[in-house]
Amino acid sequence: MWNKPKFLKGTILDISMILAIVISIVLTGFVFSSFGQNEAPDSATSQQSEQQLLELIQPTQLIVTHKDGSQQLVTHKISTQIKKIRTYIEGAELNDAKSEKVSVAKIQSLLSIKKSQILRYPDVVPISYFNTRYQQNVSSGKNFNFNYFVLDFNRSNIGYFVNTKTNRIVTVKVKKLNNDLAWQKAEELPTTVAVNFKAYQGQVMMNYPNDVKLPVYSYLLNHRDPSAYVSALLGTINQLSISKADDRTIYTNKLNSQKIVYNSTLETVTFEDHNAKNQLPKTYLGRLNAGLSQINLLQLNLADTRFYESRDNGQQVTYRTYVEGFPVYFQSESGAIRIKIADNGDLTSTYSLNELGVPVPNKQEDVTLPSTTSILKQLDDAGVKKSDYYFITPGYEWLINKDSQAAVNMEPTWMIETSSGWQSVSAFLKHHDN
Repeated sequence: MWNKPKFLKGTILDISMILAIVISIVLTGFVFSSFGQNEAPDSATSQQSEQQLLELIQPTQLIVTHKDGSQQLVTHKISTQIKKIRTYIEGAELNDAKSEKVSVAKIQSLLSIKKSQILRYPDVVPISYFNTRYQQNVSSGKNFNFNYFVLDFNRSNIGYFVNTKTNRIVTVKVKKLNNDLAWQKAEELPTTVAVNFKAYQGQVMMNYPNDVKLPVYSYLLNHRDPSAYVSALLGTINQLSISKADDRTIYTNKLNSQKIVYNSTLETVTFEDHNAKNQLPKTYLGRLNAGLSQINLLQLNLADTRFYESRDNGQQVTYRTYVEGFPVYFQSESGAIRIKIADNGDLTSTYSLNELGVPVPNKQEDVTLPSTTSILKQLDDAGVKKSDYYFITPGYEWLINKDSQAAVNMEPTWMIETSSGWQSVSAFLKHHDN
């Protein structure tokens, strides 16, 4: 999402599956154990961390490839059906992992295997996260990252972890899987959005070959209290100094080099840790874990929040709200959660104070989005150069409900990322034309 090719969304690094990281994010520091295959959490804190891991870093989309080769995205997922799919993977044994570098054509072929099921992550994740979520012990002898897991029901003993960013796959043998029953459940999943996989500038991406019809969702809006962040991350009020500057309130811990900035206009809080003892975690996994360890301290309800992307070897990580497998883009610049770790280990995290509450009815009709090809042609016809943007993707835009200030609408749209951030393609073209 930040590189060119435009459809690249993540950064790839070697990971460490057995790792203990220590990061100074509270007065006495906070230890967050990684979820490596040989180390199980054994304390209340690590159990909470594991729960955040399972909720925040998980597949956001499920794709079913039918016997005729057609592929569809699962939408309007029923929790019991998805839970059954997860149970099958948990009950299987994945072993004898073998890693190899392959061609782009091979990647595209694997992601198009007939009679298969694909778990898709929005960006590459360490295999240790998959192992924790699905109670597996996959190891290829070398740590690896992936963003797709393909379960081949034609060959019930084979699965593939696919990294479309490095064109590397890890093949595993699958045992103890009821192949026929698992495929039956996969076929029963609600699928309405056609997809396929196309090569684009040396990488394979998910493509929307047809128009996509998606509903508009409305939710009541909850607003988190900034004081909850202050007390969780900085300590008691008698340790703090408070100052104001325009629309910002700044809370500074008098005993260390930490502070929180509450921005009432953007409705965000930003935590900054400039402790001289800070160190940059050496691995991609360690950097993801460092962010998760801080999120854990807040004990927020993040049921709709998912890991979205990483940059700079995991030094910048974004989590977003998701609706029906599609990311939500906010009107503010913050996104849901952004975490940055500087080269010297200083950590900065920004949290949006707004969260989705209960869904409410809306009278809007479904929105039909053009195909990927149509959007690319629209940009090209408008004179937009490929160098003018990084990435495009269908998603939901967080918009204020004109009928109720207490509610927000999630409206489907094509989003585009440029050097100035995310905006809808329609808004981008309107500005570009002017």
